[in-house]
This record gives sequence, C-alpha cells and structure tokens, in this order.
Amino acid sequence: MSHLNLGQINELKDLMEDAFDDLINTYVQDSDEKIVLLQSAIENQDKNKIAEISHSLKGSSANICAEFLSGLFKQVEDQARADNLTNIEQSFALAQDEFQQVRSELNKLNR
Repeated sequence: MSHLNLGQINELKDLMEDAFDDLINTYVQDSDEKIVLLQSAIENQDKNKIAEISHSLKGSSANICAEFLSGLFKQVEDQARADNLTNIEQSFALAQDEFQQVRSELNKLNR
C-alpha cells in the first residue's frame, strides 16, 4: 500500500518539474519542525496550539498527496477543537508513524 496518492503525485511532479524536489524538501523540513511543536503542545495540553498546528499539517499533507496522513492530522485537530484530549496522544502517535512512511516514500521520489 502506498502512503501517497501516486496518480496525483505524478501529476504534481509533471506540473512542477524541477520545483517538485523543492516542494518535497520544504514539506519534510516544515513538517519535522511542526511535529516537534505539536508534541510539545500535546504535552502541555494546549488545545488551541494543538488545533492550529495539526490544521496546518493536515493541509500541507493533503497538498503533498498524503491523504491518509492528512486525515490523521484532522483527527488530532478535531479532538483538540472538541476539547477531548483523552486519546490525543494515541492519535498523534499514529500520525507520527504515518509521517515516517510518507517521508520514506517522498525521499524515494526525490532522487
């Protein structure tokens, strides 16, 4: 199973040409930083920060054709907005694992 929508990724790659590699690098670097911030917000139970950061990660993941990952960040965002942090660490752990898979697939494309 691919963690990326490969049809959309190929269209994006064709459309962006040389800029595609920059998009991948920017996405990975930005997401790495935001995931660290999200971890901290979860540890501090800062619902507003959790919702803000996960919302951003949801959108950027959708833009890079990582639909399942985008959905996982939406779960985290929805839990924070609903003031339900009971299972948020579990949801975040799933998103972190999926991000590693997405990163691996993106790195294979970025050669």
